[in-house]
Amino acid sequence: MVELLVVIAIIAILASMLLPSLARAKSRALATNDINNSKQCMLAMSMYVLDNLDVLPAPGWGTAADCWAASKNISPLGPAANAAAYQADYDGQLRYFSGIGLNPPAPGLLYQYLKSPKLLLCPQDVADASVWTKRQIFITSYIWNGGIIAYGENVPNNGQHPTYKLSKFRASNILQWENNEKNPAGGQWNDFSNYPLETAGGAGSTVNDITFSQRHGKAAQVGRMDGSAARITYAEMVGMALNSTAKNDLWYSPLSANGH
Repeated sequence: MVELLVVIAIIAILASMLLPSLARAKSRALATNDINNSKQCMLAMSMYVLDNLDVLPAPGWGTAADCWAASKNISPLGPAANAAAYQADYDGQLRYFSGIGLNPPAPGLLYQYLKSPKLLLCPQDVADASVWTKRQIFITSYIWNGGIIAYGENVPNNGQHPTYKLSKFRASNILQWENNEKNPAGGQWNDFSNYPLETAGGAGSTVNDITFSQRHGKAAQVGRMDGSAARITYAEMVGMALNSTAKNDLWYSPLSANGH
C-alpha cells in the first residue's frame, strides 16, 4: 500500500512538472499557426496591390465603405446578447467577408485572395462570454493601421477616405497587428483599423490605450508592408506606439512629420 502511494505521488509530481511544458508547446504551435495567418493576409494584400495599380486596400476606417476584411455596412455589429448568440452574429458578419448571402454578392476586398475565414482569426483568440462577446467586430482578430489613409485626415472621397499607394510607405512599416482582446470598449473593436494608440489618436494617450494583444506573452506578431509576417517584442510595439517625435514603423501618416 505504501509503495502504491509513493508511485502515485511520483506520478503526480511528474505530471505537475510536465503540464506547463505541454501548455507552452501548445502555445508555440498555435503561435506558429497564427503567424502563418498573418503571412497569408499580407500575401493577399500584395496580390491586391498588384491588381490595383499599387493602391492598398482600404483599412476599414468605419464600416460605411468596403475594406480589406468586409464589404460596407457590415451587420450585425456586436456586442452579442450572450455567448449563445455569438455564433449567429459571427455567421451574419461572415457574409460581409465572403459576400455569400448578400444581394448583390459583395465580398471584402481580400476575399478573392484569402477565401478561408479561419485566416482572419488567431487560434488563441477564443470566445469569452465575459469579454469577447462585447466586441462589435467578431470575424477577425487582426486590425489594420489607419496610417494608410492618414488616420482619416485626408479628404473623404464619396464617403471613403482615399488609400495611399504601397510605394508611399517603407517595407518595414507595420500594417497589421492583433487587437487587444482584453479591452472591447471604446473604438478598439468598432471597425477594422485603429491608431496604435486608439482612444485619443496619440495625443495624451498612455500605455493603457494601446491596442495590441498580449496573448503571445512577450512577443507581438505583425504583418508588414513588404508582405512578410514577423514576431517582435511587445515592448518594441509599446515603444513605437508611445513615440510622438518621429515617424516609425507604427506611426507613418504621410500627412505629418511625426507620422501621427
